[in-house]
Amino acid sequence: MNRMCRLWSMLPVTATMIVGGLAPVGCNALPTKLASPGACGISLMIWSREPKEAKFEYFEVDGGIFGYGGGKDGLAMVPSWETPLSPDQCTKLREIASRGGWTAEEQPTPVPVPEGGERLVDVAVMWTGGRRQFSSSGDDPNVREALALLSAVAAVRFERQLDRLPEAGKQVR
Repeated sequence: MNRMCRLWSMLPVTATMIVGGLAPVGCNALPTKLASPGACGISLMIWSREPKEAKFEYFEVDGGIFGYGGGKDGLAMVPSWETPLSPDQCTKLREIASRGGWTAEEQPTPVPVPEGGERLVDVAVMWTGGRRQFSSSGDDPNVREALALLSAVAAVRFERQLDRLPEAGKQVR
């Protein structure tokens, strides 16, 4: 019975992976749920995946709030936790989006999306003047810069969790 329960519990993740694998490589699969640019002046969703490594990350900036999901939450495009962004972080995101042409009237020329196995990235951006979605390679310099900035924000939470753990070695009671 336990084995059957485990198999049923794996069904949603397995189905998502199969459906995700059937989507065309250049097809942007992000949902259209961004609400408002808010405090940052920009809303952003980035779904990064490396299928051969089974590595999935989801970044969301909506109303000045940053959300992150990794692993199964990244695969499902669900943030597992949220934190407000600082004005400096918001400014950097707007600069990256502007430099990359993400908020321009004309669609930016994306770096070609690689064949399976390498990093694939879907981006959705919304600003006061409009909205755009596109797929890109993780090699696009602006995508890499945005991922580095948002990964650094996510890493702060991870570091705080690690700081709560006891030091290695013999513990004094």
